[in-house]
Amino acid sequence: MNIQTVLFAVEVLVYLCIAVILFACTSTDNSPLTAKIRKNSKKALSICGILSILITVLGTTAIDLSGYKYSGVFNVIACAAAFLVCGLKEEKHRDLKAFLARSFVVCMAVEVFVFNFNSSHLFGDYTEKTLDLSTAVAQNYDAVSNTNMTEGYSTIEFIGINMPVGTLSVDCTSSTKRSVKFSIDITDDTNSASYRSNIAAMEALNDYTRTQTIPCNFSGNVHDLKLSFSADAGEVITVRNVTVNKPIMLHFSLIRFLMMFLGSIFVFALRHKEMLYCDYEKRRKSVKVIASCFTLVLMGFSLYLTMAGKITDNGTWSLKDDFRMTTGNQISQEIVDAFENGSVELNEKPGQDILSVENPYDWSQRNCYYLWDHLLYNGKYYSYYGIGPVLALFLPYHMITGFYFPSCWAVWLFGVIGILFLTKAYLAFADRFFGKTAASLVLLGLMIMQMSTGIYFCYFHANFYEIAQASGFITTTAGAFFLITSNVIGEGKVKNWRIALSTFCLGMGVLCRPTLAVYCIASLFFIYAGMKKKLAEKKDKRIVVPYLLCALLPYVVLGSVQVWYNYARFGNPLDFGIQYSLTINDFTKAQYHTHFVLIGFFNYLLSFPSFAENFPFFTADYAKTFQPNGYYFIATGASLGLIWRALPILGYGQAVRSYKLSENKDKRFYALLIFAVCIACPFAIIFSIWESGFGTRYCVDFAWQIILGALVISFFIWRRSQENTKVHLNTLMIASAGISLVMNFIQIFTYENPLEQYNTMWQQDIVAFARLFEFWK
Repeated sequence: MNIQTVLFAVEVLVYLCIAVILFACTSTDNSPLTAKIRKNSKKALSICGILSILITVLGTTAIDLSGYKYSGVFNVIACAAAFLVCGLKEEKHRDLKAFLARSFVVCMAVEVFVFNFNSSHLFGDYTEKTLDLSTAVAQNYDAVSNTNMTEGYSTIEFIGINMPVGTLSVDCTSSTKRSVKFSIDITDDTNSASYRSNIAAMEALNDYTRTQTIPCNFSGNVHDLKLSFSADAGEVITVRNVTVNKPIMLHFSLIRFLMMFLGSIFVFALRHKEMLYCDYEKRRKSVKVIASCFTLVLMGFSLYLTMAGKITDNGTWSLKDDFRMTTGNQISQEIVDAFENGSVELNEKPGQDILSVENPYDWSQRNCYYLWDHLLYNGKYYSYYGIGPVLALFLPYHMITGFYFPSCWAVWLFGVIGILFLTKAYLAFADRFFGKTAASLVLLGLMIMQMSTGIYFCYFHANFYEIAQASGFITTTAGAFFLITSNVIGEGKVKNWRIALSTFCLGMGVLCRPTLAVYCIASLFFIYAGMKKKLAEKKDKRIVVPYLLCALLPYVVLGSVQVWYNYARFGNPLDFGIQYSLTINDFTKAQYHTHFVLIGFFNYLLSFPSFAENFPFFTADYAKTFQPNGYYFIATGASLGLIWRALPILGYGQAVRSYKLSENKDKRFYALLIFAVCIACPFAIIFSIWESGFGTRYCVDFAWQIILGALVISFFIWRRSQENTKVHLNTLMIASAGISLVMNFIQIFTYENPLEQYNTMWQQDIVAFARLFEFWK
């Protein structure tokens, strides 16, 4: 054992001693050992402090601690923090102060000694040496200009190094990509006659020094070493120097440390009875402040995803140009132009080529020009997609400005307003029914539900498909908010104007996405409940008339618009026209198969993630079809079951028990409401998807509704549990929120594939973020 290892071991032991002393001084335990440690804490900490300073001095002067050269500084900081905390006499908030101190020391230890463990990789007999590129055997590489000569495969081979290699550093850049990928072959004492091919690999990011050095686990002396890389057409890869045994210096990541430290504080607050682990009605204000901040974060994340789809490597993007667009897509332009011309058919006329096809709905016969995913009926083009967003945004904008509203910003706008309404609706629901539920559970339920909505799949590729999804999202969340705050259920006087706004929003939802009509049907149960409350308030049946007008008139008006639109296009008020689509399948002849239905249920609800060795360490796999022996369309992969993204869904397993335990005289009716909104409607939508095939973004139509029903059941069971069981359920909910954050991030990451689709600068930022967690590389 060399002096470096001994000194480093002493440093770790000193840190452990500091941690033990700190934990003893902040503990409520009064055992003899703990009391003895407290009594001698100042003396012990003084010794630790002196040793820490001595290690720091030795590590920076006399002894080479490789990448851990300045690690003793963190021991000094930890010692000073422990000294301050152990000297506290004030008892107020002592448990919080104790936790902060403990968490600080633990997070710092993890940051320094775990995430930076490669900094000790060169303890031993390693000599730093820069290899001479001019003497290397090179293929397609010029040692004078330090660049590849042409596109394609290049190698740089160093013969006769004959020394131990603990790290390999390559100073390099790419002219067109975020990084340069190297394959490394070596011969060493265990395999000297021929190369061990691809024994190591490196992805070196431009201008990110830490990624340009990798730890190597070779045996004995390395004899020969060969670097291989490949350049695309027009790409210039510059390799300025190659160095072996360059220390991997300790890097204290403030971002990583704060993620651990602040995360631990949040978990502490969620478990503490004087903070968030008490009745929601006592912490209503705190929950709403945190919920508002979380909602703003999600809005910012939505903006990030939108911008990722806009900004490209050529740097020509302009926000001003976005809002002065002279072209658009099927919803943002084609329907707008048709309506301005006073017609429901689209302006472009089908060519004779497509009209002469024997069956134009058969994809295999359409070997000519036509408008993809449009409706063809009686020799005219129509649009299947809802006119709600056209009437609400795209048409007015074009009439006022003469330009077409950009799809990407429409989807972002619909998405963030929908996120806001979902938070408001959930908190309004909590105000009425979750008052005696722990504030921590209420807050975590909101976070899980918001992260799992699926609206984040709509931002990056914002076409007319995503416009339909996002506009449906805003109308259903807004409708839910006004429905809840109308007081048709729960306490409070029924507000007619709010029920009118609710049915207007839900009716607009049908004009956005016809499948959302199921929620309009479910809302009739709520309208009925409001009517009963009205009659209970005043024993006069006449009071019901204005209420029913407010509740049902929006449906009548908006429904009339939809049936007129259907009749104007197809001569049938109930025909939405999907069977006339020029798309992936001939819907006029497509047959129902239960197997196709089950594919949707499995992929949306149950499909599980796969482990991966690279960030984010799991992947949402391509949708499983279970060998359908027939044609089933998959629009987008990244299948991950809602049960993994929102574990509280398991609460449905306690539905029968919660019903039996309930003493509410209206429990049968409330059970019907939960079943209708949170089970029947979502399942009806999933069932209907069999014909269109699997698309990840479709979960926007039903995900949060399913989660809400599960939360209602889970919170009821929590209230009826024993105190120790409540504590465990709270802990389980915290873990579920953490898993939800990871799983939803994984699905978004897999769906968007940012390392392939984002621009070079953003790809580099993502890889740099990934390296915070891939600390072994």
